[in-house]
Amino acid sequence: MNKEELIEFVNSHKVHQIRAGDKHRFVDITIVESDGRFFVRQYKFGKRSWYDAFLDTPEGEIKYKDIVIPVRGEIPEDLDSINQRITKAYSKKLGLIYHIMRLGFDRKRHEASTLELIPV
Repeated sequence: MNKEELIEFVNSHKVHQIRAGDKHRFVDITIVESDGRFFVRQYKFGKRSWYDAFLDTPEGEIKYKDIVIPVRGEIPEDLDSINQRITKAYSKKLGLIYHIMRLGFDRKRHEASTLELIPV
């Protein structure tokens, strides 16, 4: 799958699957695309979350049907400057659901938990 196909896949679905490393199970999550980059955010903050697993082992995968795309999960160095665009991408993708979700969450905490998934 090339980058354009991955962009089309990410933008045409609301629910995707990712996993950190190769021992964790795939979990459902929403990936957003902004300027050709792919992002995920944590909304539940358990001790054994996918976010923490990516911080421990940056290598992971995105799964679409039987296609597995290797990625690296990294905290973007420019997170402060791109966070607003990522929030807009989530709002556009999830619509009203995103605004309802945000009512019950610590916005700064979940925005700070944004990871970039970089295809490798």
